[in-house]
Amino acid sequence: METKEFEILNLISNLEKIKGRHTELVSVYVPAGFNLDIIKSHLLEEKNTASNIKDRNNRKNVIDALEKIINEIRLIKQVPPNGLVIFCGNISNKEGEPDIRLWSLEPPVKSDIRIYRCDQRFVTEPLREMLNRGNKYGLLVLDHREATIGLLDGSNITTLKHIKSLVPGKFSKGGQSAMRFTREREGLIRDYFKEVGETLKDVFSDKKIAGIIVGGPGPAKENFVDSSYFPSQFKLLGVKNVGYTDESGLEELVNRSSDLLANERILIERNFVQRLMKSIAENDHMSVYGEDQVKSELEKDNVDILLISEALDDSKKNELYYLGIDHKAEIEFISINSSDGLQLFNLGGIAAFLKHPSI
Repeated sequence: METKEFEILNLISNLEKIKGRHTELVSVYVPAGFNLDIIKSHLLEEKNTASNIKDRNNRKNVIDALEKIINEIRLIKQVPPNGLVIFCGNISNKEGEPDIRLWSLEPPVKSDIRIYRCDQRFVTEPLREMLNRGNKYGLLVLDHREATIGLLDGSNITTLKHIKSLVPGKFSKGGQSAMRFTREREGLIRDYFKEVGETLKDVFSDKKIAGIIVGGPGPAKENFVDSSYFPSQFKLLGVKNVGYTDESGLEELVNRSSDLLANERILIERNFVQRLMKSIAENDHMSVYGEDQVKSELEKDNVDILLISEALDDSKKNELYYLGIDHKAEIEFISINSSDGLQLFNLGGIAAFLKHPSI
């Protein structure tokens, strides 16, 4: 992770801890190439409107924040190449003793987002999203009994929907004729596939996914993707054999899709952690873990790649990150959202691959 991106991530983390007493925290996103005069005119209008706020303290804090933003924009001749993001507001916890702070930055990627909002929270989600440059993928695991729909976003696997079917087993019970039972079962399968397809449309319509990966333990997955119920607006990326159709099946599906997801964050992180565990198991002296051992190797300039768990507290992450930068190590943050990430955290949340064997 580049220093600029790390500092933006730190800023987001700090901003998300701030909560205004009223709607006094102002967030402004300016698209790349946008006319700053239009933004200034808009903010001046909002400043005039803010004079109608009933609460005296809130009114003053909002007007002061807007004035500070307008003055900041006047110092900027043009919008930076990637756009502009400004956060400003009262961060004081004491009523009547305001502390108006402003943060101004260029986004890490070119932005077409335009936002103006006064709220009790800063609007950080779009900026956080810009740091997550990986694709999003739809995940579906199903058989004839149930289906689970999820989303892979970076290193996060999120369960979005679970569907139970009404499809009976393959064999009829009682005196029902085999032909009638088969017809009814096939009708229930069609109804079930239709529900799965409609649900995929509903949950992914606003997610901007790169495509959908489908898995399951039997023929239902192939039957579904070959049917007219798989939504044609989504790209089918692959079909994989997996043993489960619940939440654990989603993780198994991702594990079995390395050929489709080779450059995605979740597999990059997994490869780092598995490489670490292999090094530890083989005792090849080419890796260390734990804060003391890692710091010792950093001081020797013997660290090639530094692994830091995102679950560590911010002060510790900052310390380790800048120590790694000082000693010219490549730095990789590992999320806590997978079993691999949890393994690193349980090792103390810090590990390193070495340039030379440790002595």
